[in-house]
Amino acid sequence: MTGPKQAPPAAPTGAGTANGHFWALGDPIERIPGIGRRRGAALRRLGVERVEDLLTLWPRRHQDRTRLCSIADLKPGEEAAVVGRVTVAHFEPRATGQGLLRVLVNDGTGTLTAYFFHADRLRPVFAVGRTVLLAGRVEWRGRGYSMAHPDHAVLEPGESPELGLIPVYPTTQDLKPRWILQLMREWIPRLSAVASDPLPEWVRRRYQLPERGWALRHLHFPRGREQWEAARRRLVFDEFLRVALAVRWRSGRAPSGDGVRQDPDGPVSRGVWQTLPYDLTPGQRAAWEEIRQDLVAPRPMARLLQGEVGSGKTTLALLALAAGVDGGHQVAFMAPTELLAEQHYHVLRDQLEGLGVKVGFLSGQERGAGAVREELASGRLKVVVGTQALLSDQVRFADLGLIVVDEQHRFGVRQRARLSAKGAYPDLLVMTATPIPRTLALTIYGDLDLSRIVGLPPGRKPVKTVLLGRDQRREAYAAVWKAVRQGHQAYVVCPRVTADEEGTAAKAAQALAAGMQKVQGWRVGLLHGQLPLDAKARTMQAFRRHEIDVLVATSIIEVGVDVPNATVMVIENADRFGLAQLHQLRGRVGRGHAPGTCYLIAQNDSEEAMARLQAMVETQDGLELAERDLAQRGPGEILGLRQHGIAGFQLARPLEDLEWLQAARDLAQSILAADPRLEDPAHRLLRAWVQAALLDDLPGQVLH
Repeated sequence: MTGPKQAPPAAPTGAGTANGHFWALGDPIERIPGIGRRRGAALRRLGVERVEDLLTLWPRRHQDRTRLCSIADLKPGEEAAVVGRVTVAHFEPRATGQGLLRVLVNDGTGTLTAYFFHADRLRPVFAVGRTVLLAGRVEWRGRGYSMAHPDHAVLEPGESPELGLIPVYPTTQDLKPRWILQLMREWIPRLSAVASDPLPEWVRRRYQLPERGWALRHLHFPRGREQWEAARRRLVFDEFLRVALAVRWRSGRAPSGDGVRQDPDGPVSRGVWQTLPYDLTPGQRAAWEEIRQDLVAPRPMARLLQGEVGSGKTTLALLALAAGVDGGHQVAFMAPTELLAEQHYHVLRDQLEGLGVKVGFLSGQERGAGAVREELASGRLKVVVGTQALLSDQVRFADLGLIVVDEQHRFGVRQRARLSAKGAYPDLLVMTATPIPRTLALTIYGDLDLSRIVGLPPGRKPVKTVLLGRDQRREAYAAVWKAVRQGHQAYVVCPRVTADEEGTAAKAAQALAAGMQKVQGWRVGLLHGQLPLDAKARTMQAFRRHEIDVLVATSIIEVGVDVPNATVMVIENADRFGLAQLHQLRGRVGRGHAPGTCYLIAQNDSEEAMARLQAMVETQDGLELAERDLAQRGPGEILGLRQHGIAGFQLARPLEDLEWLQAARDLAQSILAADPRLEDPAHRLLRAWVQAALLDDLPGQVLH
C-alpha cells in the first residue's frame, strides 16, 4: 500500500518554479527559461541583471488602446485606435538625411493617413497588405483623418488586437518589443506575487497606499488609468522614502566628539590668506564662516557647497585644505575627470608648495602612482588630488582628516562613503556648480548641511547667449573668427549626451577640427574623452598659453576649464543638452576682463526645442534653469543619480510629486528618530531595503 504523494519541496521566499525550474529573485536573469546568453546580455544593457530587476524595468509609457474605432467614426482631437490594412507606404527622403514616411490604412469604412518622421527604419514594418493597429491623437488634414507618429503594432493573420493600456518597454537592437512585452506579461504576475513589502502596515494605512506587489503588477499592466495612478503613487512614495532614509541614515554614522579638529588659523592657513590675489566676496565670506565653524567643531563636517560657475568655490576648498594640513592631518581632493583633477592639482600645488606643503596627484593613467600611494600610506604626503583612483583599495592613508569632492553630482553616496571610510570620520566638503532646487537638495543630500555662495566675484559679467537655427551657423563662426583676430580664444563644443556616445562625439569633433584647421590663420586644438591623459594635458596647456586659438571639444570641458582669454563658445546641436549642462558650458567663457558670448546652434529647430533653449537666452539664473531642467528631463539627468550611488528617481518627478516627496522625507525623519538603526523587528524589511541601496560595495563601517 502506498502512502500519499509527497508534495514537492517549497520554493524559498522570493522564489518559484517555471517549466520545472526553480528560480529566485536574486538569480541571474539567464535563470529564466528561454533567456540565453544573447538575450541575457541584451537585458543587462537595460539594467536587468537579476530576475527581480524585471520588476523595475518600468514601461516608458502606455499605449492607450482603450477605444477601438472604425475610421468613419473618428473625431478630431480625440485619442483612438483603429485596425486596418496598409494600402500605401510612401517614403520621402529629406536633405538632412531624415525622411518622412506616409502610410495609408483602410478598414473598409474609410482611410486614415499616418505620418512618421525620421522613420527610415519603419519602412519594412508597413509593407503594403499588412494588417496594423494604429493608436494616437486624431487630426483632420485636408480631406481626411490623420495621426502623427502613432503607436503601432503589426497583427498576424487571424490575430485580434490587444486593447487597454499596453506598456511600451525600453528595448535594444537585439530584443524585439513584442518579445519583451510577452516576457513581462508572463513574469510580472509571478514576481510581484512573491516580492516583499518593506513598508510596515501602519505606514500603508496612514498614507492609503496599496501593497507593493499589487502596485508593481498594476504599474506594468493596469486595467485602467485609476489603477495605474494608484500604483504609481505607491512606487513614487517608495522611491522618495528609500532615498530619504538612506541619506539620513548615513548622516548619523559618527556621534558628536568622534570627529577630527582642523586649525584654520595655523601657519599654512595664514600663508594662503596672505597670497590670495583678491578679497573674498560677501557670499564667499558667509559660506566660509559656516565651513570654518564645522572645521573646529568636534563633530565631523558634512557640508554641500553650492555656487554658480566662477563664484569662487575652489578658493574656499583651498582654505579648508590648508586648515586640514595645519590640523596635522592628510587631506584628499577628488574630482570626476582627469582634466578637472589636473587643473585643481596645478592650482593647489602653486598655492601650497610655496608654503612648504607637497601636493601629490593620482589618477588611473598617472605614472608614478606607486610612489604616491606609498607616501600616502606612510603619512609623508599631506595633500593629494585625484580622480576616482583615490577610491582604490590600493590607496591607504595614514591619517585622512579632510575630504573635498568637486562636482558632487558626478559622484554619489557610495563613492564619497568609500573615500570617507579610509579615515576615522574625516571632515567632508562636497561642491557643485549645478544648481539644485532646495527641496530636491534636502532629499538627495539630506546627510549634508547646505551652504550657498551668493553672487559672483567683482568684474564678472553675464555671458550673452544667442540662439540660432542650423541654417544660421555662419553667424556663430563669424564671431569666432572676429574673436581670434582680436587676440581672444574660442571653444566649439560637439554634443555627447551619454558616456556610450563619447566615440561618436569624438569623431564629430575630429571632423569639425579638421575642417577648421583649413581656415588660414586659425590654430585649432582637439579635446575629447578618448584621448590619453598626457595628450589632454598637452592640449589644455597649449590652450592656456594661447598656442591654440580655437579648442574643438566634446562636453568634457563642461567643468574645470578656466581660460580667461576665451570669450566665445559655439555649442553644436545644443538641443541635445540639458539646460543645466548648457549653463555649465556657458560658464567657460567671459572669465576674464572681456565679455563672453555663447552661441547655441539647434539641430532640431522645432518650436518646442527652440522654446526650451530660449530659457538660456532669457536668464543667467542657474537655479531657475535647473528647475526647468528638472521638470523636463528628471533628476537622474541633472544629478547623475541613474549612474552613481543610489539608483535615484525613475518614476518620481520631484516638482510634480512635491507633496509625496515632503511626506516621505518627514516620515523618514520620524522613523529614524524613534529607531535610528532600524533595529525594531517591524523594520526588518525596511532595513534590508535601505541597505540594498547603499551597501553593494561599501566597507562595513559605513552602516553599522
